[in-house]
Amino acid sequence: MDYFTSEQAVLSACLRDESNLSSAIALERLTEDDFSSPAHSAIFRLIGNRSELNEVDVAIELPEYASDAIELAEKYGGGQVDRYVDQLVDSRNRRLAERALLQSMDLLKEGKPTEEIAGKFNMQVAKALSQGKGQVQAGKAAKEAYSEFLSIDAGDSSAIPTGFPKLNDYLGGGFTPGRLYCIGARPGVGKSALAIHFSHEIAKRGYRVAYASLEMSASECAGRLLSRESGVARPRQAGVLLPAHRKRLEDATTRMQGWPITFKDDNKATLDSFRAFLAQERVKGDVGLAVIDYLQLLSAPGFDSRVQEVSHISRSLKQISMELQIPILALSQLNRQLETANRKPMLSDLRESGSIEQDCDVAFLLSVEKKLDDTKDKILCHLAKNRGGETDRACHLVFEKSIGTFSPEARLHNDEKPSDPPW
Repeated sequence: MDYFTSEQAVLSACLRDESNLSSAIALERLTEDDFSSPAHSAIFRLIGNRSELNEVDVAIELPEYASDAIELAEKYGGGQVDRYVDQLVDSRNRRLAERALLQSMDLLKEGKPTEEIAGKFNMQVAKALSQGKGQVQAGKAAKEAYSEFLSIDAGDSSAIPTGFPKLNDYLGGGFTPGRLYCIGARPGVGKSALAIHFSHEIAKRGYRVAYASLEMSASECAGRLLSRESGVARPRQAGVLLPAHRKRLEDATTRMQGWPITFKDDNKATLDSFRAFLAQERVKGDVGLAVIDYLQLLSAPGFDSRVQEVSHISRSLKQISMELQIPILALSQLNRQLETANRKPMLSDLRESGSIEQDCDVAFLLSVEKKLDDTKDKILCHLAKNRGGETDRACHLVFEKSIGTFSPEARLHNDEKPSDPPW
């Protein structure tokens, strides 16, 4: 079936399906720009504006296209719309891929850097594969929100769990596609270890994780995962690994072979290279989480000051997250002055730019509340920002530094607000 015939079949199904299911399916994935003729575009636009519609309604409201509507209804008579919608989406993606290819050829002729060309091409293709409707009527959006509410209530949410039940409750189930998350902490508190924890939890559920580490190599990141999975700390000297330790390490290494985690260990990574990396992973499959460790090491040349550069980076990360519908977790340093201020961290302590606290949807601020012993710290995870949810909540975690694991404290205080000023 050619694509023009698919257009006719989609519109016919929408006009003849009294349940409106066909219209809902088509409106969720298509826009009027996906139709090749003015008549088809106008009819589809009218379908989006009306809750119930048939060929007679079209003839009354769009008399110039009356014959088109009647012919559609008479010739095709409705039916299952899914496969016709798939064909139109495929047609759209082909057009976008062809456009991206032509633009890449132009950039190549202009002598642009290869990394920039590859990044823009992959981003355009990934965006094409993930994009939905650009314009949504309030009524349809309300129905989608209602459906989402019921799904969450039934325990069927698009959010991916963090591994901490109470934290999931406050985040609406976990990490949500299209949102930018931030972990802020001073060095050594455990922000990288917590990001590794989240990555592990998400990978266990079969989602891809794109982890860009700008200060650790891929083997160092994998080593933290290996310690977490095996329970065996990285040896500090020769002769400390017992046979039982070696067996646990070997078994854990075998299990990790199929984990869908990809590391980018480029200590000179730019925003464009991260965008290209994320776009490549998105093309391979659903990405449950993208991590940047850490934000202040990412660069975006062309700005007069570092503050402007970081502001541009944080805004761009939010845009990329929304375009590709991927949750992005950006790790951030906190200002050094915090160490002498004798107080808990605040959003304003995020280093180098106030735009980070503005652009992110959720911000976790970590601080050491108490040293339990030489190998364990009690960490206060303060939910300082939570767009659309409860804020100013605290979660107490135990950080076992030798193997990089986090676990909830025996008694979680999430039902209480942190008492330390200025919260």
